[in-house]
Amino acid sequence: MNRYVKVDAWLKDILVDPLDKGSLTIGDAYIRSSYGRQYPITKGIYDLRLLTQHKGVVGSLWNQGQQAYEHWSGSLSSCNSKDFYRNEKESVRDVYEAIPIEGRCLDIGGHQGRLQEYLAENQEYVSIDPFLDVFEGLGSQHSLREVFPSLKRPVNFVCALAEHLPLKNESFDTAHMRSCIDHFYNPEIALLEAYRVLKVGGQLVVGLYVEGGRTGELTVKEKIKESVRPIISLVASQYRDHHVWHPTYAELCALIEGIGFRIERTHWQRSFVDRVCYVKAIKY
Repeated sequence: MNRYVKVDAWLKDILVDPLDKGSLTIGDAYIRSSYGRQYPITKGIYDLRLLTQHKGVVGSLWNQGQQAYEHWSGSLSSCNSKDFYRNEKESVRDVYEAIPIEGRCLDIGGHQGRLQEYLAENQEYVSIDPFLDVFEGLGSQHSLREVFPSLKRPVNFVCALAEHLPLKNESFDTAHMRSCIDHFYNPEIALLEAYRVLKVGGQLVVGLYVEGGRTGELTVKEKIKESVRPIISLVASQYRDHHVWHPTYAELCALIEGIGFRIERTHWQRSFVDRVCYVKAIKY
């Protein structure tokens, strides 16, 4: 069992195999696909990750980035500063005032589910994330749970990959991706999957730090930083860039529209001064 995780009845009803999108049989310790594959239930978490071996060029690169992220996330858990978490919470408040999260929400790369702070109390929500140990140590993070009180309640959570969502077609009103699309194995497949699980008229919300910000032009400081990064990272691994993709704003919009979405608006997050955008796009 896991006191921080749940799988509500509505979520069980729309779970499918991440590969063939067929039905699943849920047992006490395993989840079985129609073609015989077994997925484990680990520490009360449904582990429906299709890819776990991380072989090949992209898989190895993604795994390095994921390990770096998990290490960074673990180091943040020791911070336990109310001011740090308050700043995090307030820094995105303008985003969700400008682009409200509507209806049943799929939070792709949603971590522990902090997005719930900006949702209605009874709004249906699930976080999908490949980080199986995302809730480890949460019980001792008192300041985090005080600033984000929704974390005191169990959250719908499934361990899975954005490119292989274990969810039925047209099941959600909102698909949300915050600061994660540049870490995906394949951003195009991830967006196709988001398109598949959204209802017609549903909204995609993508938040991302984009290269060159609103104008697409790097500052002199940014150009110098990027030019010396490969050299510094050889002797100091913490400076290595673990992102898989570095889109400009124009490139991000082109990919979203190329999938078939129609961009409705863009909100530039105030706390990052024209560097972080949130794009709202509609499935028609």
